[in-house]
Parts: sequence; C-alpha cells; structure tokens
Amino acid sequence: MKKPYLLFIIMGLAIACKTDKKSNPVNKNKMVIDTAIRVKPSKKNTDSIHSEEDYAEDEMKFMPPIEDKSYLGIEVGTRIVDHIDVLKPGTLKTGEGIFDVYYIMHEIDTLGYVFGQDMIKSIHIWYSKSFTNNGIGIGTTFGQLKEIFVEPKVHGSEIEARVHVFNQNHMYQLDHLSMEYNLDAKYIPDSVVVKEIIIVK
Repeated sequence: MKKPYLLFIIMGLAIACKTDKKSNPVNKNKMVIDTAIRVKPSKKNTDSIHSEEDYAEDEMKFMPPIEDKSYLGIEVGTRIVDHIDVLKPGTLKTGEGIFDVYYIMHEIDTLGYVFGQDMIKSIHIWYSKSFTNNGIGIGTTFGQLKEIFVEPKVHGSEIEARVHVFNQNHMYQLDHLSMEYNLDAKYIPDSVVVKEIIIVK
C-alpha cells in the first residue's frame, strides 16, 4: 500500500515543478532597455574614475560652433535623411500655421530645428552655448551686433512682426517686434537680445 502513496507524491512534485517553471517564463526575444543615467560622482566617492571636473570639461567640449552654412555637421542644401541620427521629426506652431520640422537633438536637449521636406532649407538654432566665428550667440545684444557689423541690415515682417539682422548666410532674430520692413536700426534699443540664429542658403 506504500508504493501507490509514494507514486502520488512523486507525481505531485513533478506537477509543482512544471507550474513553477510556467510562472517564470524566459523570453529570448525580450527587449532590453538601458536606463542608465550618467550621474556626477559624489565628492565622497573616491573610487570613481571620473571627477566633477571631468564632467564639467565634457560639457565645455560640447559647444558646436555655428558655421557659415552648417551646424553640428548639418549643412543647408543637404538631404535630411543624411542627418537622421540627430534630427527628430516634429511640428512647430507659429502665427503663420503649423509646420513639419526636424528638431536638432543632443541627448535630451533640443538645440533648434531644421526646415525642409527632403532637403534642408534653413537651420534654426536656440542653443545658448553655440557661437558664430565672430562671437555672436543667443543672448548677444543689439548693441554688440552694431559693434560687429557697424551698420547692421535690419528688417521687420508684416505677418508676425519678427525683426531680423541679416548678414550673409545668417539671420539673427531679435527679441523685438516691428511690421516695418525697412526698419531704421536707431529705433531698436541696444539692450534687445538675439533669441534665434538662422542659417540660410
């Protein structure tokens, strides 16, 4: 009579093992997401290879210059598909409507955007740490622009009253409004700053 009981016990253990395996399935196709975030090491962490100075240096290195016709390796007149590793499709809403654009990305930061469908027609830069070769960046004042260009070429626009300073392939949008196209520069305060830099062909 003992053998039947022993057989039932063995069968019960076998069923329990199968049930345990089903509750923890292994999916070979499971997507692995890397959620690691670069964190500045604590001053107390003496075992860290990187110091706070190293991270500050890394941030200083990432200051892509605003070139004559390009930015971050993206050049006006080239194909959007050639820069898809740093461009993310999106939309931009303005007073003129909603437009399809490609945002310029670096890690989690949006540096600006490019406009165009297949080819890049213009590059719009918002990133405050980038500068042109003559030192113009976001936050440069109109007074400083006048020192660089002497007689800046300034135009307003009838639709959104945007004011730009024009210089070769660059347009500097000022934080100032005017619907007058041929705008006299003397009516713009020296304290007005550049809020966007646009590279055109």
